[in-house]
Parts: sequence; C-alpha cells; structure tokens
Amino acid sequence: MAYDIKESGARIRQLRIQSGYTQERLAEALNVDQSYYGRIETGKRGCPVNIFIQLSDLFGVSLDYLVRGRSISDLSKGTDMVQLKFDIEKLVDQLERFKTSL
Repeated sequence: MAYDIKESGARIRQLRIQSGYTQERLAEALNVDQSYYGRIETGKRGCPVNIFIQLSDLFGVSLDYLVRGRSISDLSKGTDMVQLKFDIEKLVDQLERFKTSL
C-alpha cells in the first residue's frame, strides 16, 4: 500500500472535524499557514514528517493510520510485525527524502 496524499489528507480532515477544530485553528496549533494546511487536507500537497508527528500526537492516532489508513485493529488481523516494522522504516525514509526535496 503506497502513500496516497489525497486519502491521507481526507483522513486528516476527518480527524480535524471530529476533534472540533477549524482549519485556521489547527493550522495555528501546527504553526503553519492556513492555506498550506488546506492544501494538505485536499491532497494538493504532501504532509511533512514533522506535521504528521504533530497530528499523530494531537489526535492520538498512529502515524501508520495518518499515512496509510491502517489502524491498530488492522494490525491484529495477522499482519507480520517484522514486515510492518520494515514498512514503517521504509516509509519514514521516504518521507524524510520527500521533506528534504521541498
């Protein structure tokens, strides 16, 4: 499963709404411009690793959920933990390379 910026943005938007944040208020909490944050939600811009980490902490969800849409319950359905660790390390590496290309 690859990183789909539109799907990831939609998950972030859903979490924001469920948590009662406006785009403006959440952008302020993340210390980013509202228009920049809006482009993340609409999938027009990828989310940098540092923002993913802040969102994960703020909403109490895993990075795997934000990036790939997989929840903890999905992991308990037989996912190989060694493969998962490898996938996460690979994803973090890809996100770091993406971040440096911005």
